[in-house]
Amino acid sequence: MTIRDIETFFETWAPPWTAWERDVIGLQVGDHERRVRRVLVALDVTQEVVKEAIAKKADLIVSHHPLLFHPPSSITTGDELGRLLLTLAEKRMAVYSAHTNLDSVRGGVSFALAEALGLRGIEFLAPLKDTLVKIAVFVPSGHVDTIAGAMSKAGAGAIGKYDSCSFRTVGTGTFRGSEDSNPFLGQKGKLESVEETRVEMIAPRANISSILTAMKAVHPYEEVAYDVYPLQNTDPEHGMGAVGTLAKSATLRSFLKKIKATLRAEAVRYSGRLNRQVQRVAVCGGSGSDLLRDALATHADAFVTADVKYHAFHEAGDRLALIDPGHWETEHVILKPIAERLKRHARTTGEPLEVFTTNIRTNPTHFLS
Repeated sequence: MTIRDIETFFETWAPPWTAWERDVIGLQVGDHERRVRRVLVALDVTQEVVKEAIAKKADLIVSHHPLLFHPPSSITTGDELGRLLLTLAEKRMAVYSAHTNLDSVRGGVSFALAEALGLRGIEFLAPLKDTLVKIAVFVPSGHVDTIAGAMSKAGAGAIGKYDSCSFRTVGTGTFRGSEDSNPFLGQKGKLESVEETRVEMIAPRANISSILTAMKAVHPYEEVAYDVYPLQNTDPEHGMGAVGTLAKSATLRSFLKKIKATLRAEAVRYSGRLNRQVQRVAVCGGSGSDLLRDALATHADAFVTADVKYHAFHEAGDRLALIDPGHWETEHVILKPIAERLKRHARTTGEPLEVFTTNIRTNPTHFLS
């Protein structure tokens, strides 16, 4: 299996277009065509993690946090990042990072956090918006399935658990070709009227170019008539955070104890009465306090996230319990799911691949009690 194969696996699960605009994702260090036999999965790429990867003879480190979030102006042994990069280059070890794109998908960081805390009926807390378009193309008889198939392969027509979704309406198209034209139907200079089918398919906004290219490659017309419409639909398959329900209501005190033990937290910051009942819970792995109002809108009893500012606790008031176990604590739960998915992918392809999760606690913060 090559690094490119692993990139394709991740980008199918967590498409790059779902990442935040300024995020740095994908292959950070390495050769796309290099073959990989051992992978180490970690939240962060640190000296300790690299040493562990070397000891395990890993060819690739898959991390959640990008190593090159702030690209260096030089690479020397004079700083931590430079030493890391030089070690990676010397050992021919690659680094691939899936960051906010892994935050935005089913089975991603927030879903892993929700599952770890025992939530059921998990859905996105804030589904993505403005990510979808509808592409409508006008097709002559006999070419509809070919064109719809090409668009589907390029990423159009996916709705939830279904693919190849389209709506087709038969109508009449008119046109008159100029003297320089070469019409597929009719004669140039003559007003033509032909039966056409309007094929409509939903598509990710980020895939417009590739879908149109695929469509035009098989369309018989030299000038293709098509429309692209922006949609206000929420995206059911991509979003931030997650919300679900505990099997049984619990007091905030007992829920906090569960969080502390499950997430291996040294301490947990929280607001709210310890005897309040908690059942509906919103979560967001990592820095998610911007989703507080989304959590309130779902009538959650508690919101578990990290890096919560002082004023956010005030804003939550007594409407919900706001809980901050820590950044590392709310994200390390994704490591085993990543490893399991990679292992299943390798078994499916028949490629030999060993996958390990790091034993290093890369959280740089501690509490003095």
